[in-house]
Amino acid sequence: MYKRINLLLNIKPSEARLVGHLFLVQYFMGVATAFLFTSSLTLILSSYPVSVFPKIYILAAVLLFVANLIYARLEARMSSKKLLQVITVFSATSVWLYWLCLTFFTIEWMPPLLGAWNMVVYMLVGYAFWGMTAIMFNVRESKRLFSIVGAGDIPAKMLGYFSVTALVPLIGVVNLLWVSVVAFGVAYVLLRRFSYEDKEDGGHGMTHHVAVHPKHKSQSIIERYFHNRLIFNIALWSLLAYIIYAIIDFTFLEEIKLKYSANDHELATFIAVFFALGRLIAIGIKLVFSSRVIARLGVANCLLIAPLLLLAINGFIIISGEGLSTHLYVFGVMVLLSEILRSTLQEPVFFVLFQPLHPHSRLKGHLIAKGYTLPFALLGVGIFLTVYLQYHSGLDITLVSRLLFVLLLVWAASVFLIRKSYMRTLINVIKRGYFTGSELFLNDESVTDVLVKKASSKKPQKAIHALHLLERSGYKDINTLLFGQLHSKSCEVKEYVVSRIMENRLTEALPLLKNRLHADSDPSIKPHLMKAIYYLDTQNLASQSASIEDLDKACKKAAIVGLLYRNQVEADTVVAEEMLKMVNSRNEEDKLVAIEIIIETRRSDFEQVLETFLQDEAPAVYKKAIEAVGEVKDFALLEQTVQVALDKKALLPLQKALLHFGDTVFATAYIQNKLYPEAITSLLIKVAGKMRGGYSIAFLERMLKEEINFTAAVVDALWQQKAIVSAESQLLLRRWIQVKLDQSLLKATYYLHLVSVEVVKPLQDAVCSEIHQDIQMLFKSLSLLYDRPQIERVMELYNVGDPSKVYNAIEMLELIIPQKYFNGINTLIELEQDICKNQVVVPHTKEMPASAIIEEILLENKAGFNSWTMSVACYMIPRLQEKKFPRHILDKKAGKVDNLFEETREYVLSMLN
Repeated sequence: MYKRINLLLNIKPSEARLVGHLFLVQYFMGVATAFLFTSSLTLILSSYPVSVFPKIYILAAVLLFVANLIYARLEARMSSKKLLQVITVFSATSVWLYWLCLTFFTIEWMPPLLGAWNMVVYMLVGYAFWGMTAIMFNVRESKRLFSIVGAGDIPAKMLGYFSVTALVPLIGVVNLLWVSVVAFGVAYVLLRRFSYEDKEDGGHGMTHHVAVHPKHKSQSIIERYFHNRLIFNIALWSLLAYIIYAIIDFTFLEEIKLKYSANDHELATFIAVFFALGRLIAIGIKLVFSSRVIARLGVANCLLIAPLLLLAINGFIIISGEGLSTHLYVFGVMVLLSEILRSTLQEPVFFVLFQPLHPHSRLKGHLIAKGYTLPFALLGVGIFLTVYLQYHSGLDITLVSRLLFVLLLVWAASVFLIRKSYMRTLINVIKRGYFTGSELFLNDESVTDVLVKKASSKKPQKAIHALHLLERSGYKDINTLLFGQLHSKSCEVKEYVVSRIMENRLTEALPLLKNRLHADSDPSIKPHLMKAIYYLDTQNLASQSASIEDLDKACKKAAIVGLLYRNQVEADTVVAEEMLKMVNSRNEEDKLVAIEIIIETRRSDFEQVLETFLQDEAPAVYKKAIEAVGEVKDFALLEQTVQVALDKKALLPLQKALLHFGDTVFATAYIQNKLYPEAITSLLIKVAGKMRGGYSIAFLERMLKEEINFTAAVVDALWQQKAIVSAESQLLLRRWIQVKLDQSLLKATYYLHLVSVEVVKPLQDAVCSEIHQDIQMLFKSLSLLYDRPQIERVMELYNVGDPSKVYNAIEMLELIIPQKYFNGINTLIELEQDICKNQVVVPHTKEMPASAIIEEILLENKAGFNSWTMSVACYMIPRLQEKKFPRHILDKKAGKVDNLFEETREYVLSMLN
């Protein structure tokens, strides 16, 4: 029964004890404030005209300003739990002192002061309780649990209001304050007996919530007084809400005063029954639907519900005009609606909105958005009503309804400001900072001097970078500096210098190069020097040709490359002779050198040579030749290369070759007309994902439309491409996302039914792994449709696994993607988190046996499991034989048969036989 309740309320097993205790604390505090509210309101209405309420509003505003200042100082010095204990004791003591004054002294202004003090106590208790609760949970937990924790307030007030009707005739209105004192006392005892320290940092790794925020002169007014724009916008929303509620409440109280006599019992009974009925309606909504409504609609959107509903009722009042004989019940409905929505949706959402902030900013936000806006609202409404009632006998309903109409429109509009700033806050919380340096002024003389010194650095990368920058700046002595670095001890620096000499055709460096060739003992630099000499020395071709045969393989290759770089007919003739010798050589190393020469020079006039090497029997040769075809972009050999790769099962070299061809390979008739073998379809999709260009994207979009079996691979490839897909592809992606999400949720259902069957643990792990892969794939597909940078940031944090950042990232995801997708993904991620924390809750639905799940996987595979999971499911069959597992399902398999599953099936059959 206990587990069923937790499941119904969306509470995890590890959270149940904490949530239950917080619920009880909130319950008794609700009882205390309910009796305090009822007694103070009854005393005022029975003894004073309704015109006293504006003065109470003003008095309450002054008291709240003072209380807020004191609270802020205490909040900076105490832990949240200690502060709540102090506030509870203070509230109980102050209420007891009021009882003493009302009982033993006749002080005319005491009931109005009690009415103002009621608002102060209610706000202080709310600050302290939610301040403590807010730092115990992260943003995702708070969305689920705040409405449950806050629900303790509803039955407390409902029972409190109903009790008034029975208690007032027996003990009187004033003695109701004793119930409030006792309830505060019980709440204090509960706080003392329960330890919150293990949860008090809310997963933020903090030992204390106090943080120092230095003030800078450059700060804006909003940053200085509100910390950030989110708190400012929530405070604006809260200010409008309090103004609207104050006007509605006053109008309602005025209507009560007109309709009912000043009898204490009658007034107390009406007030108690009226508000108790409202709480009775709210309790069911809050406990069952509140957290789920927040999850389904989104945090910010929930704030629109109250303005829109109140607008509808207010519109009814305006349309009805003078047709209504009394406005008591219409405004009564508005008051009830305000109370219900405020407790079931608005307050949980209100506190959730602060959760992405640093705990100190979070608590500061609570105080600003509730503590400082309420007194301003009460002060403004109080002054307005005081002035208005001096010239009028009562409020004009037409004026009130029109004023509310304007305020409600502005209130609704402020929600969109909150949504925007909430999104910005989430981005700021999870974004990664990047260091950006200043620009380098290369032509500055002092900078040049520094670079010249750096060019002689013993650190190769510094020296190379300095030489590069000096050459880019047009430094007049760059050649002298380069030549000097040929004597460097670093091989990397010497290689760089030789490459710049060749690039700039610095023939004046030939004597130095030849000298270094004979003098330098480093064998790794000799091929580079040889290449440069054979490239630059165009006057000694005959002697160079004669000496090639005497060179070692590395230098011989370098010399031939140098000759090819010349692009001279005479040099090409010499190279052709040498290449012919290599082609006809029986030495595999000679053939590989020939291919390396073709690759390095990227010459396209060796087609016949490559064609010969493709047919070579040596694997090293034909694999290297396959890559070389792509390196030199020989499209004439594309079809032959593909066929050779398939025949000789050299798919990895083929993949490299296709990548070297580049995006234009997908523009060839061979691929566009689907002349390629079907066996390389998946390879082409994989290669297209690593490209950058329009042809490969067009190919992938065509595959998305035509090759249903490869959709996941196509989505992954489009994501790697960072593609901007067409409208038609977007429609196909949306359909696929919905199918994939349904399949993933079915996998989650299977897991929940398998989790209690220990014998199939390998299958549990396989299903869990697939759920993780599906989440990744859903992220990728959604990034093709919505805000890619932010979704990729969510992916990054999801993969890192830092819980606090993951929760904030998911919160941001909710604002980016449609709710129909988010709800499913959120379910999957929460299941993963529950698995990690070992707190998976098995659903209380009809049990699905492991054998039935395996049968569904093998025969129907509605969830779209991959070959590995299906093989694992097959492997589990012998373990379930004692449960009379139906062996006939091994005769069939859903989808295409593959080697992995076939081998597993044969093994299982042999075990069973």
